[in-house]
Amino acid sequence: MTPLDRFARNLDWNLLKYFTQIARHGGIGAAATSLNLSQPSVSAALRKLEDHVGAQLVIRSPRGVRLTLVGEAFSRECEQILSRIEAMPSAVRELTGTIGGSVLVKTISHVASAALDAGLLDFRERHPDVELMLETAPWEDIAQALLEGQLAVGVGFDDAQHPALQRAVLTYENIQIYCAKSHPLASRTIDTPSDLANEPFIAFSAGEPAALKAFRERHGLGERIVGFANTVHDAAWLVSLGVGIGMLPEPAASTLGDEIVPILARAAMPRLAINLFWRSDLQDRASELLVEAILAQIDARIAQ
Repeated sequence: MTPLDRFARNLDWNLLKYFTQIARHGGIGAAATSLNLSQPSVSAALRKLEDHVGAQLVIRSPRGVRLTLVGEAFSRECEQILSRIEAMPSAVRELTGTIGGSVLVKTISHVASAALDAGLLDFRERHPDVELMLETAPWEDIAQALLEGQLAVGVGFDDAQHPALQRAVLTYENIQIYCAKSHPLASRTIDTPSDLANEPFIAFSAGEPAALKAFRERHGLGERIVGFANTVHDAAWLVSLGVGIGMLPEPAASTLGDEIVPILARAAMPRLAINLFWRSDLQDRASELLVEAILAQIDARIAQ
């Protein structure tokens, strides 16, 4: 058996991944963090790999590591090898016609959309090998991730037009004004929102939709802001304590208990469009199929 045969037969391929992380991060500690391993484990892996190669790959110093000439050449080879290994599942799926991988959808909290629910379920049933991940986040975070290309699909609200994004309306949410159960207004129905202009008001610290901001300013709501909240849940909590009144989407408020009471007449309530957003330059097939599944459900409900 030649030395090359022994090298290929005895090498633990995980060592290539560990070494690549060391080269990318310029240090064993940073590489260990990225790999979710202990620093001694990564150091031992590096020594083992150097033994296999038969040459020193890095020069250690208090400020990190520096690749030797052999290490630089070996790092380039490792990057190519790992790139090919990572591409193998996609190549197999393409040849067999199956869809795999993962799809991340970020959404604002408490969205009630039959089209979204049915679309996610249909996609899951059709493509069981795809890992479907859902995360809730503030809209400003979702929008930024979409615009920067870090996210392919998101759910939220936005009145601005972005060339990089496409959208479709999932549902409309009525926005109600609530007060605490113990509040003097709890037994009343307010027909004119401007009658509430002098009431202490709970506002959202960020991400207020432009349509709601316009409604609030038109009626003078929020002239006496007494508290800020980051989420619908936190806003409802402050309202329930009697800190002030606040504007909340009806679907979300209905799930947050009976300690808050709606006070605005239905005819005066504003509506907010909740949209499905996706990148115009979608490249992975799984994301494309997910968007198609949700759009099909939207179209089915429009046709009814």
